[in-house]
Amino acid sequence: MKLRPVDQNGDVLPVLHASDLLSGTLAVAKLVEDRLNLYSGDWWENPSWGNEILRMLQEGRLTEADAQSLSTYLAGYVRSTSGVKEVQDEKWSLEGGRFSWGCTVITEYGKAEVEYEA
Repeated sequence: MKLRPVDQNGDVLPVLHASDLLSGTLAVAKLVEDRLNLYSGDWWENPSWGNEILRMLQEGRLTEADAQSLSTYLAGYVRSTSGVKEVQDEKWSLEGGRFSWGCTVITEYGKAEVEYEA
């Protein structure tokens, strides 16, 4: 897998050499992060693409039980990403309405740590 690199704002950077492309574990981890940050309805070309976490959070006050459900949902969502073989070591925390989630993504190239916050 190869992906174009992006800057801290998410803007695509120019690629002058094939070696400038993200590949292997870095590419898969970046794809996972991009998918986590794409919310359902955000992409005009296909509004049904993206994760549903914002819709889930709008349904009510976030509790510990809800946070566990969100963690399970996110793990399944990440597993459906191209290049991901397994999701391990899921961890989440809930502090003052802020939900943080992370995991280890297993790819055919190796392992990568992924973190997400909503």
